[in-house]
Amino acid sequence: MSHKIEQRDIQAGIFQAWHGLTTVVDEVTRENSMPHEVVESPIFYKKQDVFGQDVYIEDPEYKILLASDDWLSVGQPYASSYQPSSIAMFWDVIKKGMGSTPYQIVSAGTVDNRQKIFASLKVTEGFEVAGREFKDYITILDSFDKSTALTAKYLNFCTVCNNTFMATLNAGAEIGKAKHTQMLEVNVARLIDAIDQFAGTSNKFKAMLQRAYEKPCSRDEAKAWAAGIQGRNMTEATNGLIQKVARIGELFESGRGNVGQTRLDAFQALTEFETHESSNRKDPSAQSYTSNWGASAATKGLAASRFESDWDTNVKRGEKLLTSNLALAN
Repeated sequence: MSHKIEQRDIQAGIFQAWHGLTTVVDEVTRENSMPHEVVESPIFYKKQDVFGQDVYIEDPEYKILLASDDWLSVGQPYASSYQPSSIAMFWDVIKKGMGSTPYQIVSAGTVDNRQKIFASLKVTEGFEVAGREFKDYITILDSFDKSTALTAKYLNFCTVCNNTFMATLNAGAEIGKAKHTQMLEVNVARLIDAIDQFAGTSNKFKAMLQRAYEKPCSRDEAKAWAAGIQGRNMTEATNGLIQKVARIGELFESGRGNVGQTRLDAFQALTEFETHESSNRKDPSAQSYTSNWGASAATKGLAASRFESDWDTNVKRGEKLLTSNLALAN
């Protein structure tokens, strides 16, 4: 299953998630979401000596992490150039990064047999633009399988249309990251500072959406903008692109909360499509994965982070793609 919650994993939350495997609690803590630590261990290889007896030889370079509760491995072997973090460090980043800023941990845990860890923090009561309520979250991610650095991302959720999208106006989808190098502690300190400076992001994002609400937009312009983003790496439109853009055009006018008049409607149409309809797989978990981790997450992040600066560029690119498609059809 795409949720990747294995037997050793826990996902604790204040409400049940789509996969039905949440341990629902009143308060999410380290103790009920990650009740273990990772401990570095040497790796031994068995071989036979000249007398045919089994002997164990320690690997001179590689180590591996073990979980402190079951002493089974976590992640992959690593060399001295890789510096793993820990469960304690992960939660320390949350505590120090948030500082005096009020927050609530709504979900935290491990996935993929404890190789990846995460926590989602509700950081404000949100804001409202044009009758649509938005909620702000910070998501902290890390891994023990070398798949990701210790990373903080800003996530916004629109309660009207159940859309999620990554968006930081200063640096795309990321607030900051700490790579697993020998400079890990220095990188973590920088990440903590970046999280601490997050507070202004929500206000900037609210202002951007308000300006979008005040900008008139036709259905054709909305479709061209969407085509420009969806077809950013294309030289000519495909049937798949045309179908996506047509659906986004429908959502521009009929999507939840939309009236088909402003750039905010265009933005909401694209994020609604990418959150709920972009995957053509029958498995519903596939849509959740692409919306939050995969290609749809990247598209939403790009749309949000460069919404104003690239609007005209995306419209022109989209118009060219859609026009070329009409020419080919004729």
